[in-house]
Amino acid sequence: MEKDKPIQWRLRSKIWLEVEGRPVMGEGRMAMLQAIYRHGSIIEASRETGIPYRKMRGAIRDMEKIIGRPLVHAYRGGDDGGGAVLTADALSLIDSFKKFSSDVQKEAGVRL
Repeated sequence: MEKDKPIQWRLRSKIWLEVEGRPVMGEGRMAMLQAIYRHGSIIEASRETGIPYRKMRGAIRDMEKIIGRPLVHAYRGGDDGGGAVLTADALSLIDSFKKFSSDVQKEAGVRL
């Protein structure tokens, strides 16, 4: 770092949503749900994100338990194979988190 060059400070933060002190959604869980949405499959979402399938299923179960609503409808294979779809509540949660996070990051990203 040059001695006479002014320092460009930048404030950074991590954002997550919680209910009664229990974390529901952060960047990782949002990425997980978005991957399920793109692929229509928890297994494929697991492969894309590198999150183990069992950990992903556990995270989904934890989120659903905390908010008391289903977020993912998974169905077993058959002739057409299995799959997974996000519920309207999951899509709303993603949208809300993205907006909230974006607003906070804009404020946090202001140069000091």
